[in-house]
Amino acid sequence: LSAPPGDGGVFNLPALIVVLLAMAFLLGGAKESARANTIMVCVKIAALILFCAIGFMGFRSGNYAHFMPFGMAGVSAAGATLFFSYIGFDAASTAGEEAKNAKRDLPRAIMLSLVIVTTLYVLVAAVAVGARPWRRFNDSEAALAQIMRDVTGQSFWATLLAFCAVIAIASVVLTVLYGQTRILFAMSRDGLVPKVFARVHPKTGAPRANTVIVSLFCGVLAAAVPLGQLADATSIGTLFAFALVNVAVVVLRRTRPDMPRTFRVPLTPVLPALGFAFCVWMMGSLSAVTWVVFGVWMAVGLVFYFGYGYRRSRLATAEDVAVAAEK
Repeated sequence: LSAPPGDGGVFNLPALIVVLLAMAFLLGGAKESARANTIMVCVKIAALILFCAIGFMGFRSGNYAHFMPFGMAGVSAAGATLFFSYIGFDAASTAGEEAKNAKRDLPRAIMLSLVIVTTLYVLVAAVAVGARPWRRFNDSEAALAQIMRDVTGQSFWATLLAFCAVIAIASVVLTVLYGQTRILFAMSRDGLVPKVFARVHPKTGAPRANTVIVSLFCGVLAAAVPLGQLADATSIGTLFAFALVNVAVVVLRRTRPDMPRTFRVPLTPVLPALGFAFCVWMMGSLSAVTWVVFGVWMAVGLVFYFGYGYRRSRLATAEDVAVAAEK
């Protein structure tokens, strides 16, 4: 009951429980879930700093021999696989309508969190590889906890890190579910998905039905599908979405120059062009199976769009009204 069928289990019950707990926080409203997420983020940052402090004591410079053994191909493949962990930054942008001063706060929040998280990622990777030869990370579960145990010779610190890792995963689930529900909320308001996703509770202001539907769907996936396959599928979807956003920034600057904007992307079109190129480059590093899953998922989305959302969108309705007025 702790692994999906593809990983030797029957049903990953802990994964489902984590998703349901995140759902419970989200049903309480944005303010309550943000408070819980802040606490969890502080715990996991403290755990990563603790790992770096202890892991550095086992640092061996020789472990860096043959640095980048697979060259840039290895870097792009690893970056593409890991890219799902950057999904929280687009989730921050979905909070625009619930931020007090989105024009000031959102750019600061996105850029500051990006700098902090990337710095922590690089620092943890540098200490981990320095404390353990990179070949020993292959097919290794809880590698950071094992490093803590090897360096200290005690299980306490490894157990503490593992406990904090569970909290860290819960905070990521909470953030991702929040972002997905708000995206569906906006799509529902535009008519692209059923109206049930735009209904909000009168007291909490949270889209309850939306949150329950998304959480149950994600919970079943987490419990039934191996993590590696889910991570790659999430990464390729995120990379594709980010590539489209980069294109949209340039297109909307030309087609809708007067549209109200909460904040603007600097150095356009240079930054969007670089963002698009890097996203496509990393997508090309993912496996053929991941591309097949992505293609099927895209086909399902397109069928739903042209079968439902295309005719019901606010844009389509506005165009119908304009045509009728002209007649």
